[in-house]
Amino acid sequence: MNDGDESGLDDTMASGVRRRPDVVTERLQQEAEGRYRGAGEGGSSVELGRGGLGRVLLVVDQHLGREVALKELLPGLRERHGDGFAELEARFVREAQVMARLEHPGVVPVHELVRRADGSLFFTMKRVSGRTLAQALDACASLEERLTLLPHLRELVHTVAFAHSRGVVHRDLKPDNVMVGAFGETLVLDWGLARVQGQADVRPLPQVGPMSVGLTTPGAAMGTPRYMSPEQAAGEVAHLDERSDVWSLGVMLFELLTGRAPFEADSVALLFDAVKNKPLPTVHELEPRAPASLAAVAARALQRAREARFKDAAEFAEALDAALLAPLEGRRRRAPWSIAAAV
Repeated sequence: MNDGDESGLDDTMASGVRRRPDVVTERLQQEAEGRYRGAGEGGSSVELGRGGLGRVLLVVDQHLGREVALKELLPGLRERHGDGFAELEARFVREAQVMARLEHPGVVPVHELVRRADGSLFFTMKRVSGRTLAQALDACASLEERLTLLPHLRELVHTVAFAHSRGVVHRDLKPDNVMVGAFGETLVLDWGLARVQGQADVRPLPQVGPMSVGLTTPGAAMGTPRYMSPEQAAGEVAHLDERSDVWSLGVMLFELLTGRAPFEADSVALLFDAVKNKPLPTVHELEPRAPASLAAVAARALQRAREARFKDAAEFAEALDAALLAPLEGRRRRAPWSIAAAV
């Protein structure tokens, strides 16, 4: 199978036969008895994080003697969702398949997808240590401190560019979904809303959390409002493509340069209205000292007209790299604005 064949996301079983996620779940091997044990005292569970539908636990792989992260659906969802639980499982399987196919340093490696004896699903992946980009930004008190995060933003953009080259659109890019590792790693998390080119979309399901939405009707908005593109805020699902991810990346660059997102509001409805209709502030209105070359990249990524934005993350990455190599404003050309200078 060549790299351009994105239908292979369902080819993750040993047989190599293409299968829908619901068929895949019927053929999953059951967990080896006692292989995974909670990493807490006495084998107790250690929760690393959770969302509206799933949680991630720290466990020990008894076979290999290493700690791994185990993601599973939250207990009780089958009872709460009834007939809709099969859709939820399909989406869970799709997330594991997308991550497994995107073999890139910026995507967390998936080890295996397994069904337990009680019928519940989980997948294991590399344990990632560090903090989120959101936490890193919150810890910054100045433009100079935020600019030290540019290498992580650059790696994020290149990871998304790789996903776009494989026909995958993330659709929920935000600082909370980016992990900054202790040794310079940058990893893109939570591919649960990803769309895969050439495959039927998985219908959105409700999410729980501040300023996040996930509606179940056709044409509903999906993602996190502060980082949503205008077409996402308008529920134009048919128009969600690479350029929607470009907008989200632009919001993150804008936030890194200014210390805030382009639009803030007290409710999702007001934020949607602002994203769709209010004039976009410029970087220099909020932070006059921001490098003009980077401000220009953010401005192009945040064009309401989709065709005026970068066409995908690869084009965004090219412009960002060029901006990072531009000379520092007000200095001689011998002092380049480079990643090393930013750090």
